[in-house]
Amino acid sequence: MNAQRPAKVRLFYRDEYVYDALEEGLRHTFDIQRPRRVRDSLVASALATPADFLTAPALSDAQLALVHTPDYIAAIKNPGTLARYLLLDPNHRWDERLLQSLLFASGGTVAAARMALTEHSIAVNFGGGFHHAQADKAEGFCAIADVAIAVRQLCGDGQLERVLIVDLDYHHGNGNALIFAGDENVFTYSLHNTPWCFLEKEHNLDVMLPQRAGDTEYLGALRDTLAPVLERFCPDLAVYLAGADPFLEDLLGDARVSEQGMLERDRFVTGLLRERGIPMAVVMAGGYGPSSWRIYRNYFGWLLSSAASRLA
Repeated sequence: MNAQRPAKVRLFYRDEYVYDALEEGLRHTFDIQRPRRVRDSLVASALATPADFLTAPALSDAQLALVHTPDYIAAIKNPGTLARYLLLDPNHRWDERLLQSLLFASGGTVAAARMALTEHSIAVNFGGGFHHAQADKAEGFCAIADVAIAVRQLCGDGQLERVLIVDLDYHHGNGNALIFAGDENVFTYSLHNTPWCFLEKEHNLDVMLPQRAGDTEYLGALRDTLAPVLERFCPDLAVYLAGADPFLEDLLGDARVSEQGMLERDRFVTGLLRERGIPMAVVMAGGYGPSSWRIYRNYFGWLLSSAASRLA
């Protein structure tokens, strides 16, 4: 595939992504305002304007059914059940806005993937990356398999055949791996600390990191393993889950990757894909604690800068 000069970076965000939720237990580490913080920072620094942010509709029931079972779809429509799946305070009076926030964020993933493919560009969704969700199960704060739905949607529409999922969230991308366990047209690549499942599949690579991996170990593992994947698998589209939780200030992960190391990671992945002319959709994925948003702001700000626009 020949490298092409990328079109303008596309951004997907809407205020419905942010729903103020009462947290409990481990869930209290999640910054629900993160998409808005990143958006506001990019606008304040004049790297983007409000008009640059595109909106997408919420997922429909038909789109949910591309991956999820009927019983599971019915279950997540009950606000109390969905709150329990997401480890939220069960004593709070939840309503339909909880599910709507996930449906809109997931709709942004579908729209970003479609735009990246049709424009041969980079498209970023300021949400999504719910990579632990499975066909009939929520797990790890994830209730909708947005990336898998986007892949199934575009493949079903005849817009693409081969997809690479690059998952650099610090936790195993087990949901996408299990959903596509029998589909060799989808390559699932995950760089993580602990396996959440085991697959026997040609087009799957799980790279294990040592405990408390710093910049050298983390970036070395990435550089050694991702390029060979692209040498043997030529995707029509890559979906990049740019998880912030390998960052040393993360409250749930034990990695020790510096802020600069995180940006170096994102630049490496972007450059590797763009030099091969592979369109890429980017989603946020994990990251826990008050500084998580900075990792995304650094990456998206770099993408919007003149340096990123010269990638080709």
